[in-house]
Formats: sequence, structure tokens, C-alpha cells
Amino acid sequence: MTESVYREALDKVIRSAHESHNFITEERYASFMQGTGMTAREDKLTREYLDGIGIKFGEDDPALYEEPQFTEADGKYLDVYLKEMEALPSYTEEEIIKAKVRAVFDDDEEAQAVLLNHYLKDVVDIAKLYIYQSLPAEDLIGEGNIGLMTAIKALATLESVDEVEPFVGKLIMDAMDKAIYEDTDIRRQAEELADRVNDIDEKAKKFSDEMKRPVTAMELAEETGMPLEEIIEAMRLTGDQIEGLVPIKQEGS
Repeated sequence: MTESVYREALDKVIRSAHESHNFITEERYASFMQGTGMTAREDKLTREYLDGIGIKFGEDDPALYEEPQFTEADGKYLDVYLKEMEALPSYTEEEIIKAKVRAVFDDDEEAQAVLLNHYLKDVVDIAKLYIYQSLPAEDLIGEGNIGLMTAIKALATLESVDEVEPFVGKLIMDAMDKAIYEDTDIRRQAEELADRVNDIDEKAKKFSDEMKRPVTAMELAEETGMPLEEIIEAMRLTGDQIEGLVPIKQEGS
């Protein structure tokens, strides 16, 4: 499995899930991961990882979608932020359509201001999809607002008013994704996910080939200097199916 290809595919899976209230279908997951050469145990580890960051397999069914639970600090910030949003002007559907037309075809600044106000609450809704990540709500919303402003300024590059909402949503999510990735947590987790299984797989297979038999986790730890706990955890996450390693259950038998 090529790590760069795997990480790119994993990023696509996560982004797709974010766009569907943290749900992803088996079909979409398979379409993103099919070119990675992922083994069954690597697939299992990947699914464990996705579950750990709140991504579920299935359809984006409103009946299945649970309202995110914020930390106390995030909740307090959002309460204040949403109260500030109440002071913004409200617009009719007709006014929003007219603003889209003027922003796209005339690059009109007043129309841009209307749309900016209109889409600010959407930033909060999108931020809710990311609450299990490392960034607090305040930072996520701040980055989302930057993405929103960037999108509003670029509306004149679109060819149709039908493109406005998906374009705005994409740039808001792009900004949040970038902030989370640069915060290193999701990047580090994805890298560790690929590195851990590849490293242990390779070392276990090599040592097993040298010994001409399956080896135990303890033997692999002594041979390589890898922490025994790390090997055992990797075995647990892969369903005890690392090639060349004696399954933990069999070691005591």
C-alpha cells in the first residue's frame, strides 16, 4: 500500500463524510479506497480510525443524525455567537436571489454584503460537523468565516447563480479542513495510521521469514526494539491478523 495514495484517499473519505453529516456509504468508501491496494486488516484499521473520529457508515438519514454535543466552552461561545447573529438583518428569498444575480454578474459590493450576512449562520452549521476535531468551535468558526469572505469576493468568477451555494459551502469547508490539517492532529493521526500498520507488517513478515515460522509479539519487540504495547495495540486494531505474528490468543495456548 503506497502511503501517499492511501492518505489522499483517506482525506477524500473524511471530506465526503463531513459533507453528509459524518456519514459515508459503503459504495463511496469503496470508490475512494479502491486504488490504495489496502488489505483486509488495513481496511479494518481504517474503519476503526473513522469510527474513532465520529464517522459512521450508512446513508445521511436525518433520523440517524444526532445533534453534536459541544464541550462546555464551545457551547458558551456558540450561545454568544448565535445571539450576535440575531442582530443581523434578515432577507426574503427574493432579496437573496437578486443579491446572487448582482454579485455573480455585476460584482456588486452591496449584494456581496447581503450574501455575507445571509451565509454567516451556515458557518455554524458546518462547524458542527467538525466538533470532534482538535480545534475549538471559536477557531473553526473564525476559519469558516474567512472561507466565507473569500467565497463572497469570488462570486463574480461563477457562471450561474446556481453555483453560489455549493461554491460558498465548499470554500467554508476548505478553510476548516485546512485549519484542522495544519493543526496537525488529523494529519498526525492519518500518518500514524498508515505508518503503524505498514511498519509492523513489514518487520513482522521479515522476522518471520528469517525464523521460518510465525513469531510472537514479544519476540518481535525484542528483535526490533519496538514497544511491546504498540505491537499488541496494532494487533488488536487489525483483528489479530498481522502476517507473520502469532495471534495473541494463541500465545497463551
